[in-house]
Amino acid sequence: MSILGITCLRNDGAYAPEWIAHHLAAGFDRMLVLSHDNTDGTDAVLEALSQDPRISYVPFAPKGKKSVQWQALKLAQDHPWLAEAEWAMFFDCDEFLCLPEGGSVRDLIAAFEAEQGAFDALALPWRLYGSAGQDRREAGLTPERFTKAAPMDVHFPLAHLFKTLNRPTAFRALGVHRPRAKKSKPARWVGPDGSVLSPQFAAQDGAISIYGVDQGARRAWLNHYSLRSSEEFLVKRARGLPNHMEREIGLTYWAERNWNSEDAPEILPMLDATRAELESMPDVADLVSNCLNVQAQVYREAVDDIDVLRLQFRLGLLGSSVPPSAAEGRAFLRAQIKILQRDRV
Repeated sequence: MSILGITCLRNDGAYAPEWIAHHLAAGFDRMLVLSHDNTDGTDAVLEALSQDPRISYVPFAPKGKKSVQWQALKLAQDHPWLAEAEWAMFFDCDEFLCLPEGGSVRDLIAAFEAEQGAFDALALPWRLYGSAGQDRREAGLTPERFTKAAPMDVHFPLAHLFKTLNRPTAFRALGVHRPRAKKSKPARWVGPDGSVLSPQFAAQDGAISIYGVDQGARRAWLNHYSLRSSEEFLVKRARGLPNHMEREIGLTYWAERNWNSEDAPEILPMLDATRAELESMPDVADLVSNCLNVQAQVYREAVDDIDVLRLQFRLGLLGSSVPPSAAEGRAFLRAQIKILQRDRV
């Protein structure tokens, strides 16, 4: 069984080694990294890492108006490793696969197939991790630095977005959150508890959240560290979002993701294997240090602007996001749907 991880990076050289190591340790055979417009030394990190035969680095220059992630997906679609992969997943380097039952991603697939029969796609939802009040970047792996997260059942659709582990042959093309369905033959999907998802869900390419989908206890998910510390958040803000370059990363983005309401250490037993994998990969410590130095300079320049300085201060005032009740979350969702339906008329 060949399992391929795919990502698109920009100025993520400080995080790429830990993320790649984590997923190689978790059972991915190969990691395909597409990257563009780096200004922090990321190219050097990825070039060095690609000496490992399990890692392929593809630099590219975005062209036209199509979003960068979709341009990267087209390149991945044409890469020979995808044709050789039985399973693949496109995800970001702030999304870490969590397997609370232990074992590997292979073991997870085998267990679900033993229970439900063959399937084509596994929806792996986010679990949003907050900043835990950390202002500055500290040493250590991301998953050990941030262990506070949203409740599993938080009533907020964004918190239940997912990425998809899928059989590429069962779909028309890769996608950011889910692959594009074939019109002729619907794929068979399972959720993070291993139960089969409905044919209606499988047919809707636009369904990228499993909020409201009946499910049991999750047996796998993605720890999503979209904020990290406020320093790292401001560096991310300066870079911009890969698929929505025009969208501001500000107080709204922070408030919707800064969940610290539960201790969530489930991924920690996986980190010994992550560290061992880091030791076996090419040594990029000096190159990563260069990336960190550039990021530190970006941060210093950012907070030298009065508006950014005020933003960081306000981030501290917000503390942690408070989970809404089920009634509040559902009422908020219904109100949005009503307005959207009205505006389409």
